[in-house]
This record gives sequence, C-alpha cells and structure tokens, in this order.
Amino acid sequence: MGQVLGNIIVQKRGVVSLGLLKEHNIPLNDGDIFQVQLEDSKVILIPMKLIPADQTWFWAKEWQEGEKEAEGDIAAGRVKSFTNAEDLIMDLDK
Repeated sequence: MGQVLGNIIVQKRGVVSLGLLKEHNIPLNDGDIFQVQLEDSKVILIPMKLIPADQTWFWAKEWQEGEKEAEGDIAAGRVKSFTNAEDLIMDLDK
C-alpha cells in the first residue's frame, strides 16, 4: 500500500480539495490537471500537462522513438556538420 497522505472530502458539485498534498512538498498549482483512473476500486490521480494541438505530432510515439535514436547518434558521434549545402550534397553523393 502506498503512503497515506490524509483524507479528502467531496464537496458540492463533485469538487475535492487536495490541500494535504502541499504539506508533503508535492508541488501543485492552481489549474493543474489530473487524469482520474479507477483501478481495483481505487481512484488514482495522474498529473497531466496540456499541449497545443498543433504540437501533438512531436509527442507521438513514432516521433519520440526517432528523437531517442537521434540523441543516441549524437551521443555516439555518428553525425556530420557542414558549413554549406554544397558540401552536404557532395557528401551525400559519395
């Protein structure tokens, strides 16, 4: 069982207060968003962040896999730099 932080009370219109979490140095801000999951009769709150719709492509699984691969290539030194497009094209033609 996880650490018990205290109890909460459901108020009018389903509003709940998580003020107890601040006492435990859990950083919360007004307007924070949580996904609510139900698992084995337990309510689980998962902190979420919203991203603009025109940026969702970056967080797609396939794109993130490519980002990890690129980071690995950079870390391993499997990259080249060119000062101009002509040098790049000459290297591609090799």
